[in-house]
Amino acid sequence: MAAIGSIRKHGIFLMGIIGIALLAFVLGDVSQLSAVFSDKYTMVKINGKKLDDEYRTRLEQNSALWKIFYEKSNLDENENYQVHDMTWNQLLEQTIMEQQLKDLGLGYSLEMMDELAANLISGLKSQQPNQLLYRLVSYLAKQVSMEQAIDFISNIEDYKNEGQVRDIYNAYKAIERFALLDQQRTRLNALAQNTVNFSDEALKYIASINQTALAQVVSIYPSNELFNDIDATISDKEIKDFFKKNKSRYTIKTDSRDIDVAVFPIQPSPEDLAAIRDTAMSRAERLKAAASIEDYNISMMHGQLDSIYFKRSDIQIDTLAKLIFDRPVGSFIEPFEYENVVWYYGKTYGMAKRPDSVHVAYLVVDFKTDRNPNGTRTKEEAKNIADSLKKELQRGADIFKLMPDFLAGRKAEDTTAWFSEHGVYRQLYDSLLTKTIFVHDVPAAYVVYKILERSAPVEKRLFVIYTEEIKPSDATIKAIRSEATQLQVGCNSAEELMTAAAQKGIQVTQGKDISSMAASISQLQNVREIVSWAFSPNTALNAVSDVYNINNSGYFAVAAVREIKKKGDPKLEQVRETIETELKATKKLALIQDKINTQIREGVSLQQIAEKYQVGFMDSVRLTFGGETYQNRSIEHAALGKIFALEANTPWAVTGKSNLYAVSVYEINEAGEPSPNFMMEKSALRNAVAGRSRNESTIMEGLKEKAAILDQRYLFFAR
Repeated sequence: MAAIGSIRKHGIFLMGIIGIALLAFVLGDVSQLSAVFSDKYTMVKINGKKLDDEYRTRLEQNSALWKIFYEKSNLDENENYQVHDMTWNQLLEQTIMEQQLKDLGLGYSLEMMDELAANLISGLKSQQPNQLLYRLVSYLAKQVSMEQAIDFISNIEDYKNEGQVRDIYNAYKAIERFALLDQQRTRLNALAQNTVNFSDEALKYIASINQTALAQVVSIYPSNELFNDIDATISDKEIKDFFKKNKSRYTIKTDSRDIDVAVFPIQPSPEDLAAIRDTAMSRAERLKAAASIEDYNISMMHGQLDSIYFKRSDIQIDTLAKLIFDRPVGSFIEPFEYENVVWYYGKTYGMAKRPDSVHVAYLVVDFKTDRNPNGTRTKEEAKNIADSLKKELQRGADIFKLMPDFLAGRKAEDTTAWFSEHGVYRQLYDSLLTKTIFVHDVPAAYVVYKILERSAPVEKRLFVIYTEEIKPSDATIKAIRSEATQLQVGCNSAEELMTAAAQKGIQVTQGKDISSMAASISQLQNVREIVSWAFSPNTALNAVSDVYNINNSGYFAVAAVREIKKKGDPKLEQVRETIETELKATKKLALIQDKINTQIREGVSLQQIAEKYQVGFMDSVRLTFGGETYQNRSIEHAALGKIFALEANTPWAVTGKSNLYAVSVYEINEAGEPSPNFMMEKSALRNAVAGRSRNESTIMEGLKEKAAILDQRYLFFAR
């Protein structure tokens, strides 16, 4: 009761404490909920639609297709990057196109999707099958017949949950999606192409100004070394004014980082090299002193001697081939260093003349086991049949007449095989060399071989080779890591990292515009960890990383974020260098123009100008005002209008966008009659307004610029 009274006495105070605790609890939950309802953990979002799961599904499918087509069990970092890039571009393009087609009432229904899939399958038996699907079926047909492969693909949905063929199913779904994307792209671009129309008035105007001219032309390039003395300077005000007027030209399309990486190669020290050499020499001496190779292997715990015959051409290292084949059997192979990678030493101990391959026909008599649950025979039954077949063959039976009943899943045309010495294990190959017919016991089957022919015998040798790998010691690795750590601890910015590395003679690689999914920084490979760190929300501008051990490439690395570039309008400093370069090029072009025009005013002919600057002189050049660059001797559009404004027989230099042209116009001819149905005028106007053929990439880029895109795919690698 006293306790209750105490609580009542201090009730208001306690309520306040409880209220604060509850508020803290609620706010904690709210902060977690806000993350759920925000895009903090969203990986991909396009036009308000979250597509994380779709991205992962497509990535899995595209990866499966890549592995099958390139016959890989795993993808390396760069291949993973390429698959990520392909997946993103497909998802982005397809999502945008689907919305565009849907808005036009031209979306794809489930029935249309089913029809597309059916057409893909039926097309396999046509003259023009889908090439990706045909390639997948051909891959399957290496293991079964083409008919079986097509039948499997025709019923692919039945296997969607079968783990053993998951990659095949995913690869097919990727191909199906590619086919849909092609159809959508064709449909949308056909519509877009047909939306470009011009009025008759506009076409008549183009026809009326489409003059032709005859002229002398000298094309002059600012990169000519004779202009190296012309130095254009640009003021800070000019850069700022240009940026203010043209900021949209430099809009950043995707988030990126500029990353500096100090590299510490993990290489053996001179002391390591000397120790490794001494080890190779002492072990070679120990081999010489050993009673036998077997005794040496036991003492060095190398395991059993693996006796395999090799011919000279099997040995890819010329020095090693000479030591093995140009000396008597039993000779020691003295230690030698190979390409700063390894020391070799060893001994030859046998020689024989042996065929390099054997041609066989074979029958397979399988039996039921856990590995072969569909077998119909017991092991004893299979052994009796195999022995019986062996006797029949010894009496002269034709193995090819027996074969149809003992294919064991092989194709009917797969009747023989060539076995190479290194393609099968030693005991089997020795049997192929010494016997004509024999039975081989393998898991779940007995194989009855008949030897058809053997290749011509060649000299082969038995030898043993031991290696001492040239690699850094643990002490050396520790010292290199310590050096990297010292640099990392002493630097607080990218500039400090660069300065300190230069003072210590440490190589620094500078990566510009590195995307969040990249796996390399300039020439540095397998640096996915560094890129992920640079894009982490907790990594600020000028942050310096911990020491990374890039195992696959053999170096330690310390990175710093020099620049963070976010999608949208850039800061002036991010594009200052680019703008300055552009303005300098433009001003230099104007200065060169003034120089050429001064020479023209002084009476220098165009032909003399061409000779002076070692460029071509073109006479009687036919120019068309409405023509394209390739039709006008590569004269830029920016210069063409200026040329047609020149007075006849008055030489002058005019500028294009990148080059300048010294020109003298003989005559300008008035425009002729419009072409039939304004065909030429339509083409000229279309090219001027929409670019050549209004290509589909231009259309798609325009749609992407208008789309609301959230690309945080770096979260894919988040731990």
